[in-house]
Amino acid sequence: MHICFVCREYPPSKRGGGIATYIRGVAQGLCALKQKVTVVCASDDTRHDSQYKDGDVAVIRLSGGDFVIKGVEENTLLQKFRMFYRFKSYRKKLRNAVLALKDVDIIEVAEYGAEGLYFENIGIPVVTRLHTPMLMDHYSFSKMSFNRYTWKFWWQGLQEFKCIKQSKYITSCSTSLKEWTMKELGIDAERIKVIYNPIRIEQPPPSASQQKPTSPNGRHEILYVGTICDWKGVGDLCEAVSLLTNEGVNIRLTMIGKQGVYAELLKEKYQGQTWFNMQGFTPHEEVMQMYAQADVVCFPSWWENFPMVCLEAMSQGAIVLGSNSGGMSEIINDGEDGFLVTPKDAKRIVNRIKEILFIPTSEREKISSAALLKIKIDFTMDIILRQMITYYQRCINDYKINESQ
Repeated sequence: MHICFVCREYPPSKRGGGIATYIRGVAQGLCALKQKVTVVCASDDTRHDSQYKDGDVAVIRLSGGDFVIKGVEENTLLQKFRMFYRFKSYRKKLRNAVLALKDVDIIEVAEYGAEGLYFENIGIPVVTRLHTPMLMDHYSFSKMSFNRYTWKFWWQGLQEFKCIKQSKYITSCSTSLKEWTMKELGIDAERIKVIYNPIRIEQPPPSASQQKPTSPNGRHEILYVGTICDWKGVGDLCEAVSLLTNEGVNIRLTMIGKQGVYAELLKEKYQGQTWFNMQGFTPHEEVMQMYAQADVVCFPSWWENFPMVCLEAMSQGAIVLGSNSGGMSEIINDGEDGFLVTPKDAKRIVNRIKEILFIPTSEREKISSAALLKIKIDFTMDIILRQMITYYQRCINDYKINESQ
């Protein structure tokens, strides 16, 4: 089977994010299972094309992308409007690049960016992968309204909705995202197949002796990994740790992730507090070690699709406190292999952290082992990729039947 992934980002790229991580891991995993994989994506420098091999994965980077990356090309006022004047031409270039491959059996394209807009009726089945639409409002969990803050990406977001609605084959990274799509876009449940994001465990979990034991007399380490923004619940977490400190708990919160305006606001508010530790870039290998050494790894997001950081932390035997809003409730069984908390409430986070900090060592070891087992049984590459291959083959067969009628 020749599988073609069409995406906005693929490592190495200055635009790389969760989708890039997902596609690279899946592409390499499928090649290991003897599938042929090609990735068609954009060059960071939109003036140049390139083709090369990333292991067994064929990568085609196209020029003409509808974005500009600071420091890669000279930034001009006109370039800021590329999302409009290059939108159609770049998506047609994607379509032509896939058709030029001649032997593609199936295409997977993310809904994000609406890059599958011109893939209908080209003689190849197309799977639209739901990651999180641009116009999902993480504050109200509905579609964003049009205003002076959203106008820049409003039109492109509507094109994403168009791609989803016209797609016959749709996969979602979580049930939570599937249900949102059904509700907000009126998509029938049977059109959306939930296939979870897989994780490749490249770094083996530490032994029990390498993990940090809980000590009521020492400093408790709380770890957050991810973008530092309001809807990720980082502000709520900071407030919770501040309250715990005021109660006399010896604690430190370390935050690792992409920083922006909101991170600067948190620094201004809390910088100098003994518990506050916001780090810059940290190598992935080091982050994986920090998961296991923390007393609690906390992700109190207001909503999440299916975060890789939660899978990573559990794969290292970490004690995870996640949000019960969204995909983490599909990963964690509360009190068995991790813990869940209702977001947007610092006092609830305080109570759950205190509960976790003072559970017996034997109970921590039991939960840690259960977290490791959950990842191995349900979310490893081998398990998820076989589900994907089965689904792809089903789509190919269904498409052929419909084409012959």
